[in-house]
Formats: sequence, C-alpha cells, structure tokens
Amino acid sequence: MISAPGAFPEAYQYGKYWADLICLAALIAVQITPRRVTMIASVSYIALIPIMILEMERLLRRGLVPYDSALWMTCGIALAFVLMGSRLGTWFTNSLLLLVLGMLILIQPATPSLAAAWFTGMVVVGVMSGVCYTVTRFIESNLVMHEQDHAKLKAARLDSLTGVPGRAAIEEELNRGLEYARKTGTPLSLLVGDIDHFKTVNDHHGHNTGDDVLRAVAKRLRRNVGGTGGTVGRWGGEEFVVLLPGLAKPDALVLAERLRREISDSQLAGLIITTSFGVASYRGPNDTADQLFGRADQALYEAKRAGRNSVR
Repeated sequence: MISAPGAFPEAYQYGKYWADLICLAALIAVQITPRRVTMIASVSYIALIPIMILEMERLLRRGLVPYDSALWMTCGIALAFVLMGSRLGTWFTNSLLLLVLGMLILIQPATPSLAAAWFTGMVVVGVMSGVCYTVTRFIESNLVMHEQDHAKLKAARLDSLTGVPGRAAIEEELNRGLEYARKTGTPLSLLVGDIDHFKTVNDHHGHNTGDDVLRAVAKRLRRNVGGTGGTVGRWGGEEFVVLLPGLAKPDALVLAERLRREISDSQLAGLIITTSFGVASYRGPNDTADQLFGRADQALYEAKRAGRNSVR
C-alpha cells in the first residue's frame, strides 16, 4: 500500500478536496433523508478513511507540512459530531487519531520540524475533538432535559383518570379554536356531554366502577371524534367536552347523536350507561369562549330536562 515518491497517482494529490466533497454530499443526503442521519454519516466517513491514508502518505513521502490537511480533518471532526452525536463522533475521532499515529510510526517524518508540524496538527485535531465532544454532550443533555420536561408538561395537561386533556388544556384549545374561527371565518362547534345518573353508579356500584365508566366513556368519545379532527376533554366530574373545529351546528348535532348512541347501545363497565349532550356553535367575531360554553351548557340542561339520553 505504501508507494514510492514518484509512483503516487497525481489524482490523489487532491485527496483533501475529495474528502470535502464527501462531507458535502453527506450533509446534502442528510437534508434529503433526515431519518437516516447516522447511517449516512457513518458510510460517508468510512469512505474518508482510504482518502486520508493516501493523503497522509503523499504528505509524509514528499515532506510536506500538513497544515491544510489538519484544517479539513478538523472540519471533518466537527461534522462527525454534528451528524453522529457525541458517542459515534468520539469513536470516529479516536479512530482518526490512531490512524494518524499509525501512519507516523509507519512513515516517520524526514525532519524534526516536519515531525513537530505533524505533532501540532494532531494536537489541534485532539483539542477540536474535545471541544466538539463537550459542546455536543451539552446539547444532547439539554435536549434530553427538554424532552423530559415536555413529557411532564404534557402529562400534567392530561386528565390522569381518562387520559384525555383536562379542563385547563381544553380551555386553551377552545380559545385557540375561537381565534382561528375569527381569522378564517370557519365554523366551530362545542359539545358538552354529561353521564346520566352518574352519582347512582358511584353509590350503588362503588367509585372503582365509576372510574371504569369514566374511562370507557372517554374512550368511546375519543374513538368516534378522532376522525373529525376534534378534541375530547374532561371538564370535571362526569362532564366531558368535545371541541369540533370546522363543523357547523347541523353536523355537530349529527355527531353528538352518534356519540349518544355509541355509548347507550352497549354496556360500559358491565352497566347500561347513557349520556346527554348540549351543542352550540360559534356565532361571529363578538362570540367569546364563555358565551359559547354557556350556550352548550344550557342546551345540556335542556337535554336533561327532556328526559336525559338525548341531544339538544
């Protein structure tokens, strides 16, 4: 593999530029297929190894100073940490330094000044590797903390019993939905549902059964609303709300009736459960969240007064 000084192909004198092209191609490929970042980066940097061997041999055989090669090696190390992360980036960098050391042992620099230049280049690469590792680990640890905080925040916004958004979260969604309806002129409807005679369920069958009923109702609501782009939330106690952006009141009434039948036509937690729904829709720019909810809540009371298990 070691060539005589005059036998080295001219094309390999520009190995460092081919290495730059490989790094550039890796970055472009990562942008096109971001889900395969590690695989693309690993393959690209494996392709750099023979180029680096040829480039180092050229420099050492001809007694050239490796300043420009140290520069592109430093850039390659920075890209390795960006594309591969701290673990694989460190592995690549250590392999690179071992390769340089092996080449220096195999083909020793001709003069002390050349040996010092190579030593300086290795120090630069090592320092850059340490800096990149520190920065990458800092970024990775902060990303992990951010993901954990996001997961905790998301869990805090969900009702712990039913797994649907709680009251605070659904209020935010309602305000966002109203703002969007005002800007775009699109319809928005709100369903308020209440489990009929839920206190009787708790009194006669126990709170554990009551909890099972709440979970089952939430599951039925979520399953039937999911395809509409709506959001199901638990308002409190046995009361649920369904936010339906893009649905006018006639369509919302049809959906509410379907939800009512879905719950009443089969047993939930071993019991026949019925629900009543009140429906209201956005009326215009002056409509507020309190007004919209108030109309839906009033319609719910009308459904209760009508005998329950109904939609108004």
